[in-house]
Amino acid sequence: MKFLSAFVCAYLVAVSSAHAANLSFVHDGLEVDAGSLGKFILEYPGFSDAQQKPVHKLVERKAAGKSATIKYEDGAQVEMSVGQGGQVTMTMSSIPADVKNFDFQMQIPIAYNQGGSWKMGDKTGEFPKTKPASPHLFQGHAPSLNITNYEGKTLTIATPEFSFLQLADNREWNWAIFHFKSITPYDASRSTVTLTITDAGPAGGAKAKPLVDSFGQSAREEWADKVKSMEELKADVAAEKKYYDGLQPPVRDAFGGLPGSKEKLGLKETGFFHVEKKGDRWVLVNPAGNAFFHLGLCGVNPNDDYTLVKGRESAYEWLPSPQGEFSSVFRPDSGGTIVSFHLVNQIRKYGQPYDIESYTARMIERMRKWGFTSVGAFSESGMQARKAVSFPTVSHLPLNVWEGIPRIAGIHETFDPFDEKTRALVEKNLANVLPGKANDPLIIGWYIVNEPIYEQIPHIVPTLNGSHACKRRFVQWLEEKYKTIDAFNTAWGMKATSFGALTDVGLAMQTDAAKQDAVAFASVFLDEYMKLVCENARKHDPNHMIIGSRLQPGTISHEWISRVMGKHVDVMSFNYYTYGLDTGFLKRIYEWTGGKPMFLSEFFWSSPKDSGLEGGRDVNSQQERGLAYRNYVEQGAALGFVLGIEWFTLVDQSVTGRWFSGFDGERSNSGVISVADRPWKGMLEEVMKTNYNIYKVYLDEKAPFVWDDTRFKVK
Repeated sequence: MKFLSAFVCAYLVAVSSAHAANLSFVHDGLEVDAGSLGKFILEYPGFSDAQQKPVHKLVERKAAGKSATIKYEDGAQVEMSVGQGGQVTMTMSSIPADVKNFDFQMQIPIAYNQGGSWKMGDKTGEFPKTKPASPHLFQGHAPSLNITNYEGKTLTIATPEFSFLQLADNREWNWAIFHFKSITPYDASRSTVTLTITDAGPAGGAKAKPLVDSFGQSAREEWADKVKSMEELKADVAAEKKYYDGLQPPVRDAFGGLPGSKEKLGLKETGFFHVEKKGDRWVLVNPAGNAFFHLGLCGVNPNDDYTLVKGRESAYEWLPSPQGEFSSVFRPDSGGTIVSFHLVNQIRKYGQPYDIESYTARMIERMRKWGFTSVGAFSESGMQARKAVSFPTVSHLPLNVWEGIPRIAGIHETFDPFDEKTRALVEKNLANVLPGKANDPLIIGWYIVNEPIYEQIPHIVPTLNGSHACKRRFVQWLEEKYKTIDAFNTAWGMKATSFGALTDVGLAMQTDAAKQDAVAFASVFLDEYMKLVCENARKHDPNHMIIGSRLQPGTISHEWISRVMGKHVDVMSFNYYTYGLDTGFLKRIYEWTGGKPMFLSEFFWSSPKDSGLEGGRDVNSQQERGLAYRNYVEQGAALGFVLGIEWFTLVDQSVTGRWFSGFDGERSNSGVISVADRPWKGMLEEVMKTNYNIYKVYLDEKAPFVWDDTRFKVK
């Protein structure tokens, strides 16, 4: 057997805080809130045949807190429940004859490589700090998995008898996560199985070695540019003045555009950002009428540098007090539980409390020195500072969950465009917010949402019940297409008595016709979704562009998605994480969208060896991060339809993870400056070579930089 899926159920009591884990069935599986050990989603079981090939896909799920009912193709059903003492019971019924195994899966945060260890049977090991030579940490039969975090707290998962277990390091596949899987032989005479999960605190109550030093840096790693003392940090003020004074970026117009390009290229001055096509080349034009290339940084406001400290205070050598000198470093409304060490270090350096306007002004001054032209995503504050120096920004439509727009469970970041209440909320939010921003010349355009997974639409909508408007509309669409239930049954291989009978049950898509119908309706769904957003946005703000939904590679690579979105947006946005830039792939997307220009709206590379941070696609040094940037940005700019980029982020993520993901947040060397407020100079030296000369590449006056490194060659 190659893989094992572990059904991991976690009951957890954190010794230091007596925090009991909360187990609850949700859409994707069993959610386990395990305190400082982390939060896990234990996926619902899957089935496989004798060759380990998945069979009988899940078509319907009903989660109700401590119990869940899951239905599969061909009638298979599983009832699950949470009992006392960390027991999870699973009862299987109507299982088809070809099922030979059942499996479960769980992801384990990369944070376990910070002093964590594992034990499976008689094998033990540490979670590796860097990507190991082999991704498989363990493969074999074992009665249980034990994972222990840096505090010495342990979660033990006793799997069903005869289970084959696997623990893998997914960095092998450019995903900074550990993965646990179990495969158990299915025995028809033993339809009910129970998993038992226990936990224990550190042996003898031992105190853990902190993960984070008093400057917010990794306490367990060393690198050349690490701040070692308060004196060293304060001395940075004079050193950085000398550094920034020595940088001489090229002259730009008031908005960061290329002076004289209006006349040279015959561009229009409209007072707002817009796009024009000159020959076979698209040009982004700024309010002054000059060519503009969007060189943006995401997260210019403090965000990913905030981290949750409550419940894991032992991870830190020192923590600031919510009162007094450092009161401004805590995230508003967090009750002193979420802190930014980057802001702590700024206060130590400059002797002033944090306020968003002075912070933004300081960061814009630095960004311009490095040759960046604009503010990227997730940066909605500090507007007065931006206006004072005419620094452009992208913005986000008010369509987030926290702004009242509900999502469809199972379709990431996607709302139901057929639901009348949702439609009214979308229209209301746009009407309330956009008119006040319609005349702002600094707004480049509007992002719709961030990284929706639209390709889930054809897989999830058929599994929903009739409480969802989109499911009702899907059934209506099927009736309009097939006219008679007999014609539908023939195409789908079903025995439905009427179209009405399809509304409240999950529909198994086992025939080619069924799968094609699901995708065809997904196009109808997405078209209605885009029409609702874009028509209402332009109604209330006719001056600014709609710049897409910051799609991930797995989403934008679906032709039907690119084609539908291309009908509605002004600019596509693509969060393109990669090593080598696949220009053939980008050209294919460009064609699918009907020739819409594009932003490469999120990417970064990290250097764990000299930052103490793990996650993302890694390279070997800060200089290599800069070389990767040059290779990506210049080759993109030379295509003739890529109009801008956004590096993720301004500041590195916190070493204990970004705040909104609890104890499991990303913790990467994503920034151009460290938590100690030091610019990554080796990286930025290369970045400035591209930023300073971007218009020569953008306007086809200079060949793009190509990094001769095998990792960055596109096969």
